[in-house]
Amino acid sequence: MALSSASGAAAYNIAAAVKKLDLSDELAEIIRTDNTSLLSRVGAGGLIATQLKHAWPEDALNPNTATLTEGAELSDSDTTVTVGTDEGARFKIGTIFKFNERNKTELCRVTAISSDDLTVTRGYGSTSGETHADGTTIMIVAHTKQEDWKPTQEDWTQERTGPYNYLTLFGLGIAITRRRQAVLHAGIASEFAHQAAYRTKEIMRQLDGSIINSIRSASAGGAADYSSMGGLIEFTSQAGGNTNTTAEALAPSVLNAMIKQIWDDGGMVAGGRLAIIVGGTQKRKIAAFDQAYRRMDFDSKTAGYVVERFVSDLGFECEVIVDPWVPDDTVIVGDLNRLKVGPLSGEGIALEDLAKTGRLIEAMVSGEYTMECRNALEAWAVHTNLSS
Repeated sequence: MALSSASGAAAYNIAAAVKKLDLSDELAEIIRTDNTSLLSRVGAGGLIATQLKHAWPEDALNPNTATLTEGAELSDSDTTVTVGTDEGARFKIGTIFKFNERNKTELCRVTAISSDDLTVTRGYGSTSGETHADGTTIMIVAHTKQEDWKPTQEDWTQERTGPYNYLTLFGLGIAITRRRQAVLHAGIASEFAHQAAYRTKEIMRQLDGSIINSIRSASAGGAADYSSMGGLIEFTSQAGGNTNTTAEALAPSVLNAMIKQIWDDGGMVAGGRLAIIVGGTQKRKIAAFDQAYRRMDFDSKTAGYVVERFVSDLGFECEVIVDPWVPDDTVIVGDLNRLKVGPLSGEGIALEDLAKTGRLIEAMVSGEYTMECRNALEAWAVHTNLSS
């Protein structure tokens, strides 16, 4: 049946204009407190840039691996072994190498070199010739020498490289009237201070997103181009790096393979801060690792599983960092000690008042930052196209 109206004064008849508001001085905020998770681990002062093009030196030992590049299977008697482009320079006459294949024991010795084609003695020593699959990794055992060897025209000196990045200028403006600043606000003491704090948080959010996703600009900037730093995904996805785009689900085997790639390249060092960097989607996948084998107390009133650290089958322990700006299909593995973020000339993010115009209070929050991703091809691995 229909409800009857109250015969006396009812609360629902009070006009909105005279209703008392909740003035508890508590501001309800929507702020993702974890929105700079990677940046909070790395810090924003690990380097000081002094140039528009920020470069850093990198050095490495001479490579001791190559790739069998025959275009077809290598027979057990073929005396010419072709390696990858420019990899022939990694060998000398007398070099002994083997093929990194399961259940294969053959060693070969180089007798002549023509660009990337090696003339070799098959089944060197006590080993026998075997067939080998195209694309197999070749492991250099040693560069053997004769007793009267002299290093004539044999220079193994490695030139240092100079990777670089550009700067990104972050900036947000603040403009409020003197009246807006003067009136009493519920939940905040100062409108200007409140807006300045929020703009700073937003720039830190942009910085965190940039060190993951940003693309390096074509130049250091000018009248026709804004400068921008390259991010972690761009650096680690370069040709020659440890990249994988296979469409598959994230599993312990996938992470173990990525960590082994880094280990094979010499990217694992003592004292490293190994990390697995993922977004929320892949973090949930990691949290489910070995879930079926976990047990809880019978009287436990708490349910759920989380994985904060992952131990690879090579024995390396990695911190799991979940950052909302990592794409849902991506996982990055690497050493946080090789990732540095810092401002131009050490200035950092600054709040600066602008010239007064009328009764308007104006200011800006800004800062210029860049990022270093050291040894991006050897000490990092990235896998995209993972399923959700």
